[in-house]
Amino acid sequence: MALSDSILLQISQKKTTYNDLLTKMLSNYSSSGSAKAALSRALKNLIAFGDLEKDSDFYVLTEKGKITVESKLKNKILININDLLDKSKKRNSLEFVDDIISNLQIFLERGKQDPSLLKIGKTSSTFYIYDLINLKKEMDTSVNHYLHLSNVLTNQINILQEKNFEDMLIINLDSNIFEIIKFLYEKYNIEEIILECSKEYPETIKLFEETDGIFKKTDLSFKINIKDIDLLAKKLLDNFEITILVKFKIYINEILISFSFGKVYLFGPFNLINEIKEKREEYLQKSEKL
Repeated sequence: MALSDSILLQISQKKTTYNDLLTKMLSNYSSSGSAKAALSRALKNLIAFGDLEKDSDFYVLTEKGKITVESKLKNKILININDLLDKSKKRNSLEFVDDIISNLQIFLERGKQDPSLLKIGKTSSTFYIYDLINLKKEMDTSVNHYLHLSNVLTNQINILQEKNFEDMLIINLDSNIFEIIKFLYEKYNIEEIILECSKEYPETIKLFEETDGIFKKTDLSFKINIKDIDLLAKKLLDNFEITILVKFKIYINEILISFSFGKVYLFGPFNLINEIKEKREEYLQKSEKL
C-alpha cells in the first residue's frame, strides 16, 4: 500500500513518467528487476482501480485519483514541504523557512512512529537534500534569529542523509562527467548506454544521428556502447556551440543524469551521489597533476 500511496503522491505534484517513478524507488529494492516488477504491478492496479491514466509517456491522476490522494493521504505535510520549498526557491526568499522547518520536523517525528510515512516520502518527495543544504546556506548568512533554526535543519539533513533520501549534484559538462559515467557502468556491469531525447530539442536528435557509434533505438532514444563513450565525449567537448545546445537524459540504475545546455545534473540516493562526488574529486586531482 505504501508504494501505491507514494506513486499517487508523486504524480499529484508533477508530470511523471515510468522512468521517473522507477528512479525514485530503486534504492528500496535489492535489484532493478524486483523494483520494476513492483512498480508495474502497482501501476496496473492503480489504472485498474481508476486512480491513474496514461497521457502519452506520462501518468496523470484521474478525478477519482485526486479524491483518493485527498482522502487517503490525509497527512499533507510532505505536500506542504514541497510547496513551501518551491515558493522559497522561486522568490529567493527565507520568508517560508519557519514553516518549512516546522513541517519537516513534524514529518520526521511522525516518521519515527510510522516508518511507512518515511518510505512514502522517500519516493514521492519533489525536493532534494541539495535544496535543504542551499536553504541552510542562506540562513547562515542571515540574522541571529535563524541560528537556532539552522542547527535544527542540520540535524534534519543528517537524518535524511542517514535515510539515504534523494540528493543531487550539479557540475559543468567536462571530461570528468564521462569518467563518472564509466565508473557507474562498471559499478553496475552495464555495457550499453541509452540516451533519451525530447522532440522539443531537435538539435540533440540531429547531433546523435550524425555521430559515429551512436545508433537510433526509437524516435526519441539512441544507444551507444560504453566502450564508445569517448566518441560522444569528443563530439560534445570539441565544440562549445554544440555543448550549450544539447539536452538529453541517461538513466543508470537509480541515478538519473540530465545534460542541459552545458550543465550536468545528477539525481539519486544520497549515498550514491556522495560516492560520485568523491570520485569526481579524484578525477579533478588527477587532472591537476597532468
